Amino acid sequence: MKKMLLLALLSTAAFATEIKPSAIPAEMEGMEPELRADGTFLMGGPTYFYDRILGAGGIHSESELWSSSKLRDRLLFNRVSGVLSWAPMDPSIWLKTGNELGDMIYQDFITPEKNRPMNHTPILEGGFRTPNLLGFWATARLFQDDHFAQKTTSYRKAVVDDSFAFFGENWPLFSSAYGGFGYTNSFVNASVVAGEEYYWMFTGTSRWLPVHNKPRVEGRVDVMDLSVTVAYEDAEYQNLLKKEAGSRKELSGSVYYKCGDACKQGVMQMSAGMAFRAVEDSGNVYTELEEDRVFWPFMELRVQPTRRLTADVMFGINERDWMVQDSIQFVAPTPKDMGTVVGVKNISATRLNPLADTKEFFNNQEVELTAEGQMSLMQAYMNFADTLGNVALGGRGSFWAEYGAEGFDVVHYDVDNGYRVRYGDVARINSWIKGITGELWLGMWYEKMFNFKASAGFERIDGEVNRAEVTPAEYYVGFAADWMIRKSLKVSHSIHYRSDAQWNLRSADPFIVKGDWYWDATFEQQFPKHGIYLSGTLMHVLANEMVEVPNASYNSLRFICSAKKTF
Repeated sequence: MKKMLLLALLSTAAFATEIKPSAIPAEMEGMEPELRADGTFLMGGPTYFYDRILGAGGIHSESELWSSSKLRDRLLFNRVSGVLSWAPMDPSIWLKTGNELGDMIYQDFITPEKNRPMNHTPILEGGFRTPNLLGFWATARLFQDDHFAQKTTSYRKAVVDDSFAFFGENWPLFSSAYGGFGYTNSFVNASVVAGEEYYWMFTGTSRWLPVHNKPRVEGRVDVMDLSVTVAYEDAEYQNLLKKEAGSRKELSGSVYYKCGDACKQGVMQMSAGMAFRAVEDSGNVYTELEEDRVFWPFMELRVQPTRRLTADVMFGINERDWMVQDSIQFVAPTPKDMGTVVGVKNISATRLNPLADTKEFFNNQEVELTAEGQMSLMQAYMNFADTLGNVALGGRGSFWAEYGAEGFDVVHYDVDNGYRVRYGDVARINSWIKGITGELWLGMWYEKMFNFKASAGFERIDGEVNRAEVTPAEYYVGFAADWMIRKSLKVSHSIHYRSDAQWNLRSADPFIVKGDWYWDATFEQQFPKHGIYLSGTLMHVLANEMVEVPNASYNSLRFICSAKKTF
């Protein structure tokens, strides 16, 4: 049992993206990075954030890097995001709402409009998925997140011709609705959903672009080890200030054959797939995909000659780009069953995301979103974990070096609708940037009643970091705990401190995000026999309300509650 626990702990340590701070639910799918302590996570809104985990290596945001694990995520400009997820939920019915604290709703009724305080914005969600009937089921969902919309509302409302949402007049950063059907049995899981959505994406020039999909259709089929996804979007773009409009019809998706259970028993394990996009633009769309289509075939190979030694490689190539991600990992034998993993990994690519658009256009100026040459990131790391009774201790450290990192060569700055924008091209930082990282964590638990984790980490980076989009935070400290009271009331909270981070290229002067304490907490009353779960979450409690991304809105204190009935 102890060895199994150590293996789980080491898997978590070796792949830092799997570490979760506590059981606090994310505001929406894809916004989990905001709850994390172990790195630099700067929120510009649900549809844009800078997410970089401590020890990941390199200076790019994790959302910028393509990987097969993100095949069913959404591509928003040049980032792969879990936000605006149309993945069908488990059979249930649910409601969610919440607000940025400070909004006194009764004032809408008793105070004249001209004297009302600034509106604080809500979150709205409701949906259902029926139980299976002979394998068939139906689903529908409407969800929008108005948070992070307040400061930029006047900027964004000037370029669209209505409230740009299903409900309210807050011009939220996304508002989405869909409905559809599916079929599930022991061999097949298939679904097709269709709907409409409004959202804003943040571009390379620092603009928020409005996109209205009417309709959007997405189909998914999983048959044994084969997964297929196809999505069609009929998107409208507009800018009333310039009296411009455009449309994009896009077909995208993927086919992926992954190594199944039988395959995983062998020494050599293989998976393969292909992702694709094809677009047809008319009018002013503001971005361009070269040749209007891209196909991205890729293959993954794992060789595991012994239980302790594993080698992984992923490579993809098309007529424009190529990418290789590989690693070798060894579980070292140590005394007293302490688990220690050492490994090296490499990323080499012409682009971090080969599926992204290749150009952006504004005011008769062209921005190249691809850079000449290639980037290379090499990293060596070590992780360890040990347990003694109900206590676990672990840590990880790494050294990395990157050459040819993607940056942005600014030609000049301008002002558009009151906000600072930039022009230039994506370019390489053709010099070495190096980093060293370290983290220690301590965990304690008692049966299912209590779970606690404390962690602290640092990162030191040397090189031309001022040419990177963001200079990451240098250190963090975090504490998280979950309690289960009387087997039905779950209380979770997470408190952490992150040091300063800095945006270097979005304005003439660096944009500094000051370090701060952050506290999130959730209370969930469970009625498992009836499948009912009621929760309330407080987010961003201790931190100052601040803008964390240039041309974005404030990250504010807010309360979110939800009710869910499972079938």
